[in-house]
Amino acid sequence: MAPSPSWLSMVPVLLVLLAVLLAPGWLVVRALGARGLEALAVAPAVSAGAVAAWATVAQRVGVSWGLVPFVATTLVTVVVAWGLGRLATRLLSRRRGGGVGPPLPVRRALLGRPRPDAVVAIVIGVVLGLLTTVPAIGRPAELVDSPDAVYHLDRIRLFLETDNFSIANNTFYPNGFHAWIATGLLSGWADVLPGTNVATIALAAVVWPIGCVALVRHALGPSRLVTYAAGFASAAFIAFPTILLGWGVLWPNLMGTALTPGVLALMLQAARSRRVGQWLGFAASLPGLALVQPNSLVAIAVFALAWFVAARLRAGALHHAAWAVVARDLVGVALALGALLYLAPTVSARLASTQSYTWEGQVSVWTALTEVVGGRLQLPSVLWGLLVLLPAGILWIVLRRRVAIPVVAMWLACVVLYVLAAWSTADWSALLTGYWYNDKVRLASLAAVPGVVIVAAAAPAVRWVLRRFTPLRSRPTAAGVVALLVLPALTVVSDHGLRSGMLDEFFRPSFPERVILSDEGQRDLGELARLIPPGQGVVGRPENGSPLMYALFGTNTLYRSIPIPLTGDEILIGTGFDAMTTRPDVCAALARHDIRWAIDSTHVYWLDRPERSSGLTDLANVDGVEPVRTVGAYTLYRVTGCG
Repeated sequence: MAPSPSWLSMVPVLLVLLAVLLAPGWLVVRALGARGLEALAVAPAVSAGAVAAWATVAQRVGVSWGLVPFVATTLVTVVVAWGLGRLATRLLSRRRGGGVGPPLPVRRALLGRPRPDAVVAIVIGVVLGLLTTVPAIGRPAELVDSPDAVYHLDRIRLFLETDNFSIANNTFYPNGFHAWIATGLLSGWADVLPGTNVATIALAAVVWPIGCVALVRHALGPSRLVTYAAGFASAAFIAFPTILLGWGVLWPNLMGTALTPGVLALMLQAARSRRVGQWLGFAASLPGLALVQPNSLVAIAVFALAWFVAARLRAGALHHAAWAVVARDLVGVALALGALLYLAPTVSARLASTQSYTWEGQVSVWTALTEVVGGRLQLPSVLWGLLVLLPAGILWIVLRRRVAIPVVAMWLACVVLYVLAAWSTADWSALLTGYWYNDKVRLASLAAVPGVVIVAAAAPAVRWVLRRFTPLRSRPTAAGVVALLVLPALTVVSDHGLRSGMLDEFFRPSFPERVILSDEGQRDLGELARLIPPGQGVVGRPENGSPLMYALFGTNTLYRSIPIPLTGDEILIGTGFDAMTTRPDVCAALARHDIRWAIDSTHVYWLDRPERSSGLTDLANVDGVEPVRTVGAYTLYRVTGCG
């Protein structure tokens, strides 16, 4: 194996990945007419959608994906967006009688004008994001010991080896996450594992803070205090991004949630400004959410619904609309939503399958509330800092920034969804939570999106207290600085041990059965991989870590996920390999995949399904294989039983 790269050597890879994720989308939304920080915040979603969609189109027309097609399709998209934006502006100008105003110069329209306060806030968020993730992960090539990592790493490798980044390669699955990373790795500056780790850090420590700052500034106003507070608040939650860096591992969900604040910020801005460019930019971001993780698109719908309900109730309370009209609107939306929720799984078999997921360990409503509000999810204690900041932020919004009350409604919607997923096993609750696989971890991460706004709102609340009940009453600047420092003190600093311990357990589990493939195991399999001619297939129980030979070394493994699928040649070989000498159907399946080698090991990962790989157990006693070499806990066999 090659020497493990350092974080410093990964800086160019980080910059390339960020360029692929930010530059195309930013140019597109600027060309459409979106302005401000929100244009940068929504850019990753637009870029992800463009890369995933164009890569799929390229495969359909027989064009291999690479840097040249990436640049060419980006230019085409920007030109089309520019034309669409100009056309929409002219049509609106005619409708309003020329009231739209003169178009901006091309340079200003595309490049914009940075805002120093927002830049400082983003830097704060980036620094905190890096400090809370990089040291705990350890090395760029550290493997997170979560089962889904096998599938995602192998799929990125498949994209790179086949030049096919399509949504249908090799199974129909959203390709936004994998296509983005694989495009960034086309430079060849990093292998799949360290490159993917760097990509997840880019999402957690760069994309997420940018979106949070944009969302907070739009929801709470552009004051320096709340802008800087947004940077600190972006690192306040362990539920996101910390948990999704290792649990599952739900990398597409990590990406989708990281993109959500920026999209939400532009949606709210478009709803208030009613500028056509903002609406076009928002619309351009939606395919990206769907192609990264469809439940991110559903999340935007949930937030839009919460915003609508809160806005209508506020209109009634302020006598801007009659209560009868408000009631009519809300009842109409409720009936339409109920019908949609009921019919959706009957139309989509894939959605019905997603909603059928069940999880063990349901908890009481009170316990669920302590997990999602108190941050006790997968932790031994409540995060008391959040329990102070969240009520303070809600109180300040209700009393001093009522225009942000819809954001509180969004947070409450996430809390309700979380409680349903954690507590209920009823079929009706799955109609609501099934878009997130009925998984409370995914919903806890979603609650962090509006939660960041609420935590940021705690800063002016703390400043108000300091200026009335402490000697800082005559020193507003000092009170503001102290209020800002309270946020990281109650979150990042006080929770440092819990956060680091969680990531450490994800990347370096305490128990051997929680390890998919140790560093020693990677070295052992690397030696055996060199004995296998390129292209020839190898099979082994997925639970011994051998599927990662494809992602790490390019070895053509039959299995590329854990556990074995229940259909096709995979299950046939898994259960019948030990009877190959008397089973022509097994030999035919081995021939179809050119399986000439087998791997056996004493190591077994905890997610073990022995009934699916009964034919691959104890190969030393299987007829039709010959041992070639043993390295550590792994033995390589040559398959000879099929002639």
